[in-house]
Amino acid sequence: MKYIYKHGNQYWYQRAIPRKLTKILGKKTIKISLRTNKISTALIRAKLQSAEHKKMFTSLINKKFTINFLKKVDISKFNLSFKDDSDDLLSKMLLNKEQITNLATKKSEQSIENFLFTNAVPNNNFLSKSLENYLRLKKINSKSAQYSSIINSIKYLIKICGDKPIDEFSRIDSNKFQNFFILEKRISTGQRYQSNLFNFFKTLYDCFNINKKNPFENIKWPKTYFKPSIEPLNMNEIQKIISITKEEKSLFSIIIGCILNTGVSVNELISINRNEINLNQFNPYILIRSNDLRKINNIYKKRIIPLVGVSFESMDKLLKLSTNEYPFYNFLDSNFTIKKIESKINFRIKKITDAKSLKSFKISLIERLKKINCPEEIISEILGLKKRSIFYKNEISIEMKYSWLNQIIE
Repeated sequence: MKYIYKHGNQYWYQRAIPRKLTKILGKKTIKISLRTNKISTALIRAKLQSAEHKKMFTSLINKKFTINFLKKVDISKFNLSFKDDSDDLLSKMLLNKEQITNLATKKSEQSIENFLFTNAVPNNNFLSKSLENYLRLKKINSKSAQYSSIINSIKYLIKICGDKPIDEFSRIDSNKFQNFFILEKRISTGQRYQSNLFNFFKTLYDCFNINKKNPFENIKWPKTYFKPSIEPLNMNEIQKIISITKEEKSLFSIIIGCILNTGVSVNELISINRNEINLNQFNPYILIRSNDLRKINNIYKKRIIPLVGVSFESMDKLLKLSTNEYPFYNFLDSNFTIKKIESKINFRIKKITDAKSLKSFKISLIERLKKINCPEEIISEILGLKKRSIFYKNEISIEMKYSWLNQIIE
């Protein structure tokens, strides 16, 4: 039982001690003066004091005590010290005027006691400090796919608008945030971060009963915006990459070698199974399909890609160096993610090319095939792109794909 009451000219907070701890603490109830006659301040202080007592009970509940230790736990160190009639610094963060009025006049459907004791209390409601609460509430950890995107969203919001309590953010801040990404010509990134922030504020406003409109709701972005073009690899850059694949026996050299003449993604490549690699001398190929490590729902992504030139050599090198059912897993630690691998590969690619990335590999393969007048449907089949003739099942043989790819070997 937990409640607040007024005695004399002050509000008091009182709660029952769990039965398991009454002997240890030497009493059945705890009573604390909130040192205020204002209901708004009393509500906040009672909620903060309740959180401290909860910490004490949690730390004691599972401990084993000797008889000599009984009645020697110092409760006072868990009691908060309040000043007379001064509004608490956190009042602005935890409650707003409308909530307090509704509770005090009984207009709220929720009782004061339930409001106080059924909601978690943050140590600090500033944006930077609230991130940990959000990740915990949404059960997001550092290995989650959206983790880094959420972290970056918060970092940019702090950079643009500053770090302040979450209930002080307004439409002015979201407009600043939007304008920043429009001026930077990074609208797609801004839209993604805005979506993250909308979910962030919605979750925390609901959790802490903050009755305020979400500042990142219904933001309209320009329909047309600058999209940077992706430059293909030039001949000198392709030759540099081929030289690296022949000289090195590294994960980097194998991956870029396999991708150069196949156009596969890092995710498709890393999760490949030995049974999906065929290195016979007539028609070597890799098979991209669903397996235990990857699920492919897009029908266009399920395909057979011939291995020619440096891509064949790199795949052959991989199988000779690895004994794993999933060959690339011999080179990876348990903490790897596809994003980390791509980041490391792109970092080195930028050094050996004119600031290009893995995206340039696919564009380069398309341009090389177009240069020899390769039919569009064959390019689409190799790269797993959407095909125009979806209603016709004109199978393109592996021999035909192999003959076209074989013409672009440098």
